[in-house]
Amino acid sequence: MTVFNPENVEEFYDIGDELGSGQFAVVRRCRHRTTGVEFAAKFIKKRRSKSSRRGVTREDIEREVNILKEIQHPNVIALHEVFENKAEVILILELVAGGELFDFLAEKESLSEEEATQFLKQILDGVHYLHSKRIAHFDLKPENIMLLNRSVPHPRIKIIDFGLAHKIDFGNDFKNIFGTPEFVAPEVVNYEPLGLEADMWSVGVITYILLSGASPFLGDNKQETLANVSAVDYTFDEEFFSNTSVLAKDFIARLLVKDPKKRMTIQDSLQHPWIKPKDTQQALSRKESAVNMEKFKKFAARRKWKQSVRLISLCNRLSRSFLSRSNISVARSDDTLDEEDSFVMKAIIHAINDDNVPGLQHLLGSLNNYDVNQPNKHGTPPLLIAAGCGNIQIIEVLMRKGAEIRAHDKSGANAIYYAARHGHVATLRFLHDKKCPLDVQDKSGETALHVAARYGNVDVVSYLCSIRANPDLTDREQETPLHCAAWHGYSPVARALCQAGCHVDAKNREGESPLLTASARGFVDIVECLVEHGAELETTDKEGHTALHLAVRRCQVEVVRCLLRHRCQVDQQDRHGNTPLHIACKDGNLPVVMAICNAKAILDLPNKSGRTPLHLAANNGSLEVVRHLCLAGANIDAVTNDGKTAEDLASAEHHEHVVSLLGKLKKDNHKLSYIQQLRPTQTVQPRIKLKLFGHSGAGKSTLLESLKCGILRSFFRRRRTRMTNAARHPNSPVNSKPPVSVSISNLYPGCENVSVRSRSMMFEPSLTKGVLEVFSPVHSALSAADEQATKAIDIQHANIHGVGDFSVWEFSGNPVYYCTYDYFAANDVTAIHVVLFSLEEPYETQLGHITYWLNLLKALTLPQESISFGGRIQQPLAVVLVATHADLADVPRAFSGEFSYDKERALLKEVRNRFGNDLQISDKLFVMDAGASNSKDMKLLRSHLQELRASVVSRCSPMTLLSERLLAVLPTWRKLSGPNQLMSWQQFVSDVQEHINPLVSQDHLRTLALQLHSMGEINIMQSETVQDVVLLEPRWLCSSILGKLLSVETPKAIHHYRGRYRLEEVQALAPESDVDELLQILDAMDVCARDVTNPTMVDVPALIKTNGLHRSWTEEEEEESLLYGGVRIVPAEHLTPFPCGLFHKLQVNLCRWSHQQKPEEDGADDNDGDIHLWTNGAKVSQAGVEAMILLVNHGQGVEIQVRGHDSERAKCYTLLDTLCSITENLLASTLPGQLTAKYYLSPQQLREHHAPIMVYQPKDFFRAQVQRETSLTNTMGGYRESFSSILAFGCAEIYQWGILGTDVHISDVPLLARRKLCRMLDPPDAMGKDWCLLAMNLGLTELVAKYSNGTPNGTSELDLDSDSQQAALQPSPTAALLQEWSGRAGSRVGVLMAKLRELGRRDAADFLLKASPVFKVNTEALGGAANGYPPTCNGGTSYNSISSVISR
Repeated sequence: MTVFNPENVEEFYDIGDELGSGQFAVVRRCRHRTTGVEFAAKFIKKRRSKSSRRGVTREDIEREVNILKEIQHPNVIALHEVFENKAEVILILELVAGGELFDFLAEKESLSEEEATQFLKQILDGVHYLHSKRIAHFDLKPENIMLLNRSVPHPRIKIIDFGLAHKIDFGNDFKNIFGTPEFVAPEVVNYEPLGLEADMWSVGVITYILLSGASPFLGDNKQETLANVSAVDYTFDEEFFSNTSVLAKDFIARLLVKDPKKRMTIQDSLQHPWIKPKDTQQALSRKESAVNMEKFKKFAARRKWKQSVRLISLCNRLSRSFLSRSNISVARSDDTLDEEDSFVMKAIIHAINDDNVPGLQHLLGSLNNYDVNQPNKHGTPPLLIAAGCGNIQIIEVLMRKGAEIRAHDKSGANAIYYAARHGHVATLRFLHDKKCPLDVQDKSGETALHVAARYGNVDVVSYLCSIRANPDLTDREQETPLHCAAWHGYSPVARALCQAGCHVDAKNREGESPLLTASARGFVDIVECLVEHGAELETTDKEGHTALHLAVRRCQVEVVRCLLRHRCQVDQQDRHGNTPLHIACKDGNLPVVMAICNAKAILDLPNKSGRTPLHLAANNGSLEVVRHLCLAGANIDAVTNDGKTAEDLASAEHHEHVVSLLGKLKKDNHKLSYIQQLRPTQTVQPRIKLKLFGHSGAGKSTLLESLKCGILRSFFRRRRTRMTNAARHPNSPVNSKPPVSVSISNLYPGCENVSVRSRSMMFEPSLTKGVLEVFSPVHSALSAADEQATKAIDIQHANIHGVGDFSVWEFSGNPVYYCTYDYFAANDVTAIHVVLFSLEEPYETQLGHITYWLNLLKALTLPQESISFGGRIQQPLAVVLVATHADLADVPRAFSGEFSYDKERALLKEVRNRFGNDLQISDKLFVMDAGASNSKDMKLLRSHLQELRASVVSRCSPMTLLSERLLAVLPTWRKLSGPNQLMSWQQFVSDVQEHINPLVSQDHLRTLALQLHSMGEINIMQSETVQDVVLLEPRWLCSSILGKLLSVETPKAIHHYRGRYRLEEVQALAPESDVDELLQILDAMDVCARDVTNPTMVDVPALIKTNGLHRSWTEEEEEESLLYGGVRIVPAEHLTPFPCGLFHKLQVNLCRWSHQQKPEEDGADDNDGDIHLWTNGAKVSQAGVEAMILLVNHGQGVEIQVRGHDSERAKCYTLLDTLCSITENLLASTLPGQLTAKYYLSPQQLREHHAPIMVYQPKDFFRAQVQRETSLTNTMGGYRESFSSILAFGCAEIYQWGILGTDVHISDVPLLARRKLCRMLDPPDAMGKDWCLLAMNLGLTELVAKYSNGTPNGTSELDLDSDSQQAALQPSPTAALLQEWSGRAGSRVGVLMAKLRELGRRDAADFLLKASPVFKVNTEALGGAANGYPPTCNGGTSYNSISSVISR
């Protein structure tokens, strides 16, 4: 015999409320006394003797326990431990508190078959687990299918109650008659051998009921039900199955088979196409078919009714057996009758809860002399329960049977109280008309108003006040309903009570008024309401605390600000003499201290111990609070009652930093000078940044020299020698061909021999014919042609004649430096960004150049989570467009002397259409000869720069004495810093406070640092970690280090061609710097990667000069046994190359990732983690799977191609997914404003090494889905390829867990795509095709009124000038619409696209399609399908973040 734990269960668990009960068992909630974890305790009554029929046999209990001990599965209840006493065995089980599945589903308005199968799949998974262990449940029915937690988005099913479960011994027949008649299998009814198949029959019955709301075999009585089961007498009645799919009926029909051997097994069920569709058509049939919810809800209600009691037979039995023999009331019958009476009460309560008026009338009509005023076991009469349910008809039925309108429960609450608690206004109105007492108080003193206020039922409160309920009655704690509302934070309730004229300053037993309660709890809207209705701000509780005291003590900053706005008394002292400022200083709450100081609080008011706020802050070591108090003018020499200063208190507590600060302030003249340093002066910011961008040869340096020239200097200026066109574009074998987007050729030279057709992004030229092979020779030629060309970023302070002082940052047009620009190009909203392009180029090329640089600025701008109207950003970068070489391009001059470019208007319009929402682009295009310093065009440019500068400076904070002092001390700091000019932000703050001004706070200093950053004196580099980094001398890194390291020179060794350099070679380029620290900085910027396998070498991909030496696949394997697949990631909005040397950075990250993958075990594959780099390409291998990563299509796409053995499908997909994650992580961190799209490559053509390669776009998948196809036509090859092969290498398991594009949830659409949709749909449309009509189509009409005034004065967004643009930065109505809709069922991309097309906004629908994911895999559900591969890789983040480098 199994021995269970004999100890008292209550020593280990607190036993709580009853959760349910059966014939011989009761289940109660319990909590473990030590851990606090909640469980369910099942108390099973033991059978005392073999002859007894009450209780459960020892054998049955042990069988249930042994089965529960054996099972462990997410969809099956778990056993924790077992206790035993004389009368009971107690099972401590997992707490399954989500209720029954059927009850949960009955609450839904609609349910598709697809959603139903998600729950059924969980049931099948649980049964599959049980059957795999040869365990048959034998009691599967709706009551035993529970939810672990119903409040989560995807509730988990739990199978419970293993009282009838048996372990099946296939060698011995097992027969029994047990179970629930509706759900038992024919073999049970016929007393035949039983096995696992009986559970499958029950699953079929459950599915039948779930889809139709009807029970297939239910008869009028038990015998008829069992006969129907034995005869398998059921049909798919059209009344119940009109919307049910053929597949669903087939699933049920294969389970409800009389012969157990022909019945579907659990394995068959899981593979059935209704559960696991084999194609899109089968999947769509599930989506389009629906559960019969009307019938299902009725079934759920009927089941509840029947569970309460077998009603009609009980009533008849009651009348026959008892009432016919007695004229006395049922309530006064003997003990046996009391037991029966509980069944009647249970039936009445269930009828009330189910709103079953006919059933209740039938029941009460069958019961003569039954007293309906008798309470249930909790002391509540039925009338009160009915009032709580809000069913007036039920109340009327009960009243006709004699229910008392004045009835109350055992606590004294009446029907008005119950209706008020549950928010039933109509019921209250009915009860009031029937003269139900209004202001009845229960034993705790609560009225209906109290309970309505406590539960936030504002409609009830308003109604009760309107019928003159007393709002000032107090409960046992002397609290009014207003106290309840203030405690729980129900602002509308508080306002309704105030408007009804309640006493707003009533005090409870603790002396708290509602204002004090709301202030302590942080409900600022209630505080506002109470003050508005005359609440006394200075009222105090028993401790002398005002509302401000309590708000400060609880750190309720918004309440503090609200009370201060209403001019509350800030210096009131509590009974200890503490003011709110004392409390804030003691807690070290700087924001509150600052707010109270700004309200002119007395800083040196002592408490009863003689301590001022400064004493308390110093004693607690709150350095920033001490600093602020001193800055505000606190007396640092004040002494306490025992004669101690703030410095003495800090010293006693060993707060050395506070002691040091106070020591520096002892002399009054020092303190005053420090304070004076922080006050603004009349001096405006003397300098801002001017950033110059343009391709090589655009004339940036020439323009800068011309701008710096005054009138006299311009006469003596020698014009700089220009590169000829030939020098800038060296001869190549294809020069005779017509020009192909020369902008791209300059950006990624060597791409000229790619045909124009390939720019459609549909086909890709062969990668084995040297398309990009002349990349590096062009770099060399470019370098050789102009030794004076700008290297990296040239920084200089310059005075532009007639404009003012600037910090000029000239960004080189040489692509080798692009990988360093992300930290410097767009990190200052006060800078002016000048983009130059040459008029010698064709118009298409000019537009391409401009698009590249403007896209760079846009891509580097971090998107805001909150989207403004029209997708606008709050502080767009100022951009000026300058066209150079007008003289060489023979541009005509106007009569007034300036150049007149005929394409100016078209070009500006195109550029503003593309970037007007993201950048503030000047209205004029400045056309000029960059070398003509005194021309009319140059004067116009100077004038415009002067206007922009004046506008920027006017928005900048004025200088302070401290900022001027910092300017003076920076040169010294740069010398002391040595070769490394980087400093952590924390160190920068510490140095300023230590050596210049101890009173400056971090926030104040950040403002000053940003001012220095704006002036170009320092550069604040944003970091992904906790703190930023200060670059003390931008020239050191931008010009000296990067300029030397990345300058293109003739390689001196073989490894240089591969971009690999020895540490000593890097040291020679920057001899003054510490090479290790320097490489850590460059590594953090993704410029280079240290080789962990060979620490003396470093990879610099930007300097790679080898061409496609490794670009072809190895040919060792048989092609037939290999699988291929791949993707291409492209910019979604503008056809322009990825900026900021993205591919060079990607190569760095791939190096880093491959080093992490290097196997440490001797037996591992030596090729694992191998990487080969070449110009615009990389190849990696992992676990027998290879991948090539290529820059294609003139730099406009990153292509990832993967291949592996047929047996490694999951590994192929995982490697592709990992490399995509690395690329996408890099894009997110480097180019947060760059929206990308993902296209898929033809696996067949990859395997055949075909060129060009067919590229499948999102629209191709969408069209196929609409036509219910699961394959795409390769128009080049003339064959079809399946979704599975294109998206998942033909891996069925991965494809099964994937979601295709139209089914992707709207919340998975990227933020940038949603912002673009806002740009398209926010502005009012003349035909109404904007967000308003979309909202109505989506059923969100209420949002139209709320946001209908989104655009100021109904102006079109393109007509807004810059001032009104700032005013127009209201929330985007489209963003609000999408946010609201995303919380509703069916909010999928496909639905939104259909609605947009219905609206006539094909442009928005097409864009949404392009920017949404084509295929999304649920990696959590997939689990171990990838054989141990992580689903994503943090390859996009450097091992050395910049701040971690500095901290070392």
